[in-house]
Amino acid sequence: MNEADAGVAMSEFQKRGLSASAALDRSIERPWVVLKQTLLVAALILLPLFYTVVPPLEDYPNHLARMQALAGIPGNGPLSRFYEVAWAPIPNLIMDLIVPPLVPFFGVYAAGRIFVGLTLLLMLLGPMLLHRTLDGRWSAWPLVGGLFVYNGFLFTGLMNYLFGVGAAVLGLSVWIRLSGKPVIVRALASFAFCAVLYVCHLSALGLYGLGIASFEFWRLWTQKAWKPAPLVRSALALGVPFLPFLYLLVTSPTWGLSHDIVWESQGKFEAVTMFLSVYSDVTDIPFLILIAVAIGIAVKRGLVGFHPAGLIVAGVLALALLALPRLAFGSWMADQRIVVGIFFMTLGFITVDLKRLENHNAFFAVCLVAIAFRVVDVSAHWVAISQPLQELKSSLRLMPSGSRLLVTQADDPAEGAIDAALSHAPTLAVIERSALVSRLFVVPGKQILHARPEYRAHVDTEDGDTPRISQVIVAAEEEGAPADGPHYWDGWTEFYDYLIVLGTDTDETANPAPDLLKIVHNGRGFQLYKIRKDP
Repeated sequence: MNEADAGVAMSEFQKRGLSASAALDRSIERPWVVLKQTLLVAALILLPLFYTVVPPLEDYPNHLARMQALAGIPGNGPLSRFYEVAWAPIPNLIMDLIVPPLVPFFGVYAAGRIFVGLTLLLMLLGPMLLHRTLDGRWSAWPLVGGLFVYNGFLFTGLMNYLFGVGAAVLGLSVWIRLSGKPVIVRALASFAFCAVLYVCHLSALGLYGLGIASFEFWRLWTQKAWKPAPLVRSALALGVPFLPFLYLLVTSPTWGLSHDIVWESQGKFEAVTMFLSVYSDVTDIPFLILIAVAIGIAVKRGLVGFHPAGLIVAGVLALALLALPRLAFGSWMADQRIVVGIFFMTLGFITVDLKRLENHNAFFAVCLVAIAFRVVDVSAHWVAISQPLQELKSSLRLMPSGSRLLVTQADDPAEGAIDAALSHAPTLAVIERSALVSRLFVVPGKQILHARPEYRAHVDTEDGDTPRISQVIVAAEEEGAPADGPHYWDGWTEFYDYLIVLGTDTDETANPAPDLLKIVHNGRGFQLYKIRKDP
């Protein structure tokens, strides 16, 4: 089969794949109407970012603090003394590449929100372009993805990966659009997306690879193109763009984490509920029931169509969810995060016959109200969560510039949305006071920001758990080497200037070690102490 024949075949399988949508009246959804609807939904989902200085996403403050350090070195004296940048081709760089250059113009807090906004928009617009590529027309239907751009994985703070999910869906769309083009064209386009996705996250690159491979299998199957020539062309277009990045991975510091693998059979289904839920079961359960009823009615009335290639893509990604380990290359939730990719990648393969609805404008209105409901729910919780987060941020300003802060947690820490949002908030001391913070992400192989050698033994370089305050106090009282091995908090009374305890009860003001610590601020969910030094 030559390239011209392949182009004709591409047109034919588009028609066969969406025969139901081919009968739609093309005037139902004019492009300019869909554009206005898209702008309205985009503005709605971005709204919480305009009144939240630090979005309460669990890992996000830590990432934001790294952005400040990357942007501030070497102009900031204390940060330059504590931290250094070791550039390497690690698959976790997209935020490091986008945000620091924006900091001089917008400040780190606004620059971080710009990145979050871009992430939300990519997740929203990726399925729209994929649907347009498959169906040949713009539709407001994929805007339902706006219901789930706010999800549990976003609240965990998987920023680079979620950015990569949107980019991977765009990459799949371009791959489909170029089906039938010369191999070199397809390979170069795929190489460009591989480059972007590699610096996003390995999971995003894998998502893209599985997506295009699944679609290519369906294309060859429907065309019965099992002769050597088309198979070789597809293999070259599929495989060659990935080879340079496989080499980069093997030669990067991240390869040193390849042995960090933990497989867990439980938690796969939990990933689905994590993706669908927001903050409260009281609002989530009725909302999900309403969506399930709407889907059931649409299917019963024959309004929903699914491109057959989408079934293969969804099936392959589902198998990946079941097969992947929980921890891979030092990244936790390696399997669970695939759920986000499954949803946004398969959404573009779904069509809804709006012509058969009594009023297709009513569909958009209901969709918009549902998204608004979701955004309001998120906004209300963000307002409540942001108050203690802002209090912690303000308390950090009580420390002198260039201080050293040890992060600990209570022995029986509280659990909840507020406590999760505060778990990495002490790293904001890097922004507010150019401080050295024990829990800043400086793990070799996972970040390019490192603690300088003279400070490396005193900070977490393994992305471990936050130590309990009792562990830290015991370490100060022990003589000699600890029985359970050395810890980065050993000798903390001499090295660090301040200590913060997370997960505390606001009504509990007892000092855990009065001879070692002096209370500076007792806040909601945290206590900040100054470490007493021997005279």
